[in-house]
Parts: sequence; C-alpha cells; structure tokens
Amino acid sequence: MDQWVQRQSDRKRSSDTKDEYFFRIDRSRVINSLAFRRLQSKTQVHGVGESEFFRTRLTHSMEVAQVGNSITYRLNYIADQRDCPSKDWLAPVSLIETICLAHDLGHPAFGHNGERTLNFFLHDDGGFEGNGQTFRILSKLGEYSSEFGYNLTRRALLGIIKYPVLHSQLKRQYPKPELLSTTDIRKWSPPKCIHDTEKDTLDWVLNPFSDRDKEQFTSVVEVKGKLKSQYKSFDTSIMECADDIAYGVHDLEDALVMQLLDRHKVCEKLRCELEELSLLVTKSWGSANKSYLSAKLASGKLEDTKAAISSIINIFVRGTTIFKQDKFESPLLDFQCIMDSERKDILGSFKEFVYDQVISQPSVQTLEFKGQKIITDLFIALKSKPYSLLPTIVQEKITEESNLDRIIADYISSMTDIEACKLYQRLFTPEQGSIFAPLV
Repeated sequence: MDQWVQRQSDRKRSSDTKDEYFFRIDRSRVINSLAFRRLQSKTQVHGVGESEFFRTRLTHSMEVAQVGNSITYRLNYIADQRDCPSKDWLAPVSLIETICLAHDLGHPAFGHNGERTLNFFLHDDGGFEGNGQTFRILSKLGEYSSEFGYNLTRRALLGIIKYPVLHSQLKRQYPKPELLSTTDIRKWSPPKCIHDTEKDTLDWVLNPFSDRDKEQFTSVVEVKGKLKSQYKSFDTSIMECADDIAYGVHDLEDALVMQLLDRHKVCEKLRCELEELSLLVTKSWGSANKSYLSAKLASGKLEDTKAAISSIINIFVRGTTIFKQDKFESPLLDFQCIMDSERKDILGSFKEFVYDQVISQPSVQTLEFKGQKIITDLFIALKSKPYSLLPTIVQEKITEESNLDRIIADYISSMTDIEACKLYQRLFTPEQGSIFAPLV
C-alpha cells in the first residue's frame, strides 16, 4: 500500500507509520485550504446571501462527507459479515472524508453557467470543467506547494477523479464561436473530464496500475452521440453515492423549509416514492406505515421535516453495498460502491424533481445568466489588460510559455460569487470601486 500514500513531492515516509496518518494529513490540508473556505460563498443552488438557511458549496461538501462517513461504516460492516476481500481495500474514514470535502473545490461561481462560460474561452486549450479544475487545484494550484498544489497522497487524488479521461479524448463538437451574450451557453457544456494540462499528473496517479488496467480505466464509450468515461475507483464510487444522496435530499429540504415548494404538492408528486421509503423505514419498527414520511413532510413543523429528511438519508445509505465488476486486476478499481436498484430509482426521482421544480425555475436561472454575463465581461477585460488589471501575484505566473487564458480562468474560477460581483462593479460600474479596495 506504500505507493498509495506517496505524494508528488516523493518525500520518504517512516516505515512504521500507518497509512491513515497520511490520509489525516490530506484531510487537514483540504479543511485549512483557501479553496475550501471559499466554498462558503459559492452558489450551491440558490444565490449566496439569499437566506442563511440555504446550503452553499461548503455546507453541501460537509454533508457529503458526513454521508460518505456513514456509507464507509456500512460497507465495513458488510465486508465483515461476508468476510469479503474488499475489506482490505476499503478506505479509512479520514480518506473518504477528504475526497468528499474536496470534491467541489474547482467549481466556479454562479453554478454550471460559470463553468460553461469558462469552457467557451478554453475549449481549444484543454477545456474547463469543474471536476477537472478540482484535480488541478489539488495537484498544482493549491497554496501548500508551488509545484504540487496541496500535495495530497496518490490515493486521495485517485479518489477525486470522477472522470479519468482527458478533454482531448472526448472530441466534443462545439458550435462556431459567437458573442456569448447571444449564444445558448448550454451548447458549451464541457465534457466530464480531466484538463489536458494535468495529463502528467493523471499519469502519475495511475502509474501503480497495470497497463491493461490503465487502458481499461481511461477508455471511453459513446452515449447518445457523445464520448464519455466509463469507470471510477472504489473510493470515488463511495463519494459519488454520498454526493447523489446529499444533492437529491438536502436541496429538497432547502426548498421545503424556505417555502419555495408547496409541501402538499411535493408529497403528491413524490407519493409513490415516499410510500416505498416509508415502508422501508417503518418495517424495522415492526409495523409498516406507508404514509409516515408524507405526514412528516406535510406537517410544516421543522422537527418533522428534519426527522423525515434524516430517515430518507438513512434509508439511502442502507441501500448501498459492495459490487465486484470482474473487469480489473486491481481491487481498488474492481470493487465499487453501488445502491440497490429500487432505492437508486427513487433517488433518481428525487434529483429529477429537484431539478425540474427548483433548479430550472427562473429565480435560479436568472442568477446563472447573470453569472454568465459577469464572467464573460471579466474574462475579456482581464485578457485585454492583464498587467494592468490582474493582481500582482497572478501577473507573476505569466511567461512566454504559459497560457494566458488558463491563468485567467484559474483566477476567475477561484473567485466566490461575491468576489466576482465586486470586481465586476469595480470595472464596469462608474460609481463603484476604490483604490483602497484590494483585488481578490
């Protein structure tokens, strides 16, 4: 296992130090990082500052870590009961928490429109995609090391990689470039990938695997006319299950508590799903009650809503198990965390409902459109006068060999929603701005 606690800096480790010690260091580096703190002012669904109750990227990441913690304990229990070989490859809780806490670090301000806008400018230069930017921050941009970012262990970096393919492998066909103010930004959605700029780091992470495993792991498949990655590591599958649960359930809770959705209509729209989950919850109590969750959610009482949400999350966690694909030589790639089909379908209905009834609504979409405008204008302005408008610390990264577009994208994507708005006002609003106000 020594190779999996190696760092890019290749410092020697003490032979008697347990692997978990190094994963706890990884977790500390993520929690204390600038990128992690900035998540508190990055949009999850609703605009930052709309309400103190709404989740931000930070609180979402913390909840994903908590769910990931619970899934890990469940999988350990299953492995013990079955005396399963996967027991030797299950990650310590500290590693899963690290991966979950870090999984959204690279997502820019203003949600997916921020991501699409930056990809518009970088589609010919390795692309811009939030998950790929997370990998770039952790392995290259983070403040812990000038060369290796946060210099995490190899296994932590592997766990972050949701899509182990390069932008250039996916050959996405984009429309002919035009003014972003008039184009449909959805056409510029990036493929899920690692940026081409991190190819060497990806190769380093995958180096311990056999050539056969590496070829299989980084292979692509065509789905509905688009090339996509196929595989993820064991640790990544745990994080992804936790992320899906947190997204599908907690965003629904936000909408209910803030009265963005009518409780009775929610219970009616999700009636079948809530009845199935209610039976799973109450069967363990010895008496089945298919209306349990609907009654709790419809009551309007905060404690009832919280009890229902907690029960739903618990049921989804209890639906996870270990699956062996029989496709890879390495157990770290072959074992997967999966959810049983019944609960997976119900969770899918929750996520679809949240998207249709909350995320796609004008109140959210207008915020994302505003973000598109802000990031577009900032990018064009900063590129036109980089030595006048960029902070000195960013200017120092500009060399003849460097890619100015990538440097600007790194800078803009690191901003919170509030920081981006302030810089926009400073540059484009006449009555705003001061020479005494520092650049972010």
